Amino acid sequence: MRSLKLTLCVFLLTICRLSFAQTGTYKLSIAQIAAIKTQANITANAIVGQDYKTLMKFTYPAIIEAGGGKEKMIGTLKKGMDQMKAQGFVFKSLTIAEVTQSKKQGKEIFAIVPDALVMNAMGGTITARSALIAISEDEGKHWYFVDTAPMQKETIRQVIPNLPKDLVIPEKSQPSFIQNH
Repeated sequence: MRSLKLTLCVFLLTICRLSFAQTGTYKLSIAQIAAIKTQANITANAIVGQDYKTLMKFTYPAIIEAGGGKEKMIGTLKKGMDQMKAQGFVFKSLTIAEVTQSKKQGKEIFAIVPDALVMNAMGGTITARSALIAISEDEGKHWYFVDTAPMQKETIRQVIPNLPKDLVIPEKSQPSFIQNH
């Protein structure tokens, strides 16, 4: 009997935890998911194609502000890309995966979108996996993106003060390198 009570208690606690964990989860509509994917792909193509004006349209405004404004940020990006090219690094592709989480905080919707960056490097190919945080302030029509790869989680939370505490920012993974034959 004691074993049955213990099993029942564990079961009820598990159900309560699952119910609590889902609080705050926001179910994206098909149109919102499509908008995220479309706009994330536009952003990815802008990065690979070095179309910085388009990139600025989808970059979270606080990131642009922290970078000194659009023009200064574009200059910084161009300089950085030129330096990378001089060292033999060239972006090949940036692939956007499916949305893994979504939450709503106030009037903003947040989503996590995994991605994979492939670049040519001297003597091989580097693949780096990270995630974008997608943010919409207009119910999912327009999305801004924050790349989690170059920032620490604490910095991300400072730049996006409304970021829900229960939105899980994926851990950074080590890039993989495949040597040319």
